[in-house]
Amino acid sequence: MNMLPNYILAFIFTVFLIYSFINIKVKKAKVSNGCLYGIGVLIAILLLGMSIYGIIFNIPLGQVQLMIVNSFK
Repeated sequence: MNMLPNYILAFIFTVFLIYSFINIKVKKAKVSNGCLYGIGVLIAILLLGMSIYGIIFNIPLGQVQLMIVNSFK
């Protein structure tokens, strides 16, 4: 049950990134604020990476976050 948030977040961020790709590249949609949208995509990629790392090494997402924070101290 500890790993369930990793799977849920990985799914949500994957769906968001696929949706963004389809809207921007395939449908050629215009984004009103490209900077904020780009920051949102970067954050989604970062959190997706954290979720996948937690899934691969069987670590809850909170511990992955603590590992990243401790590496900068």
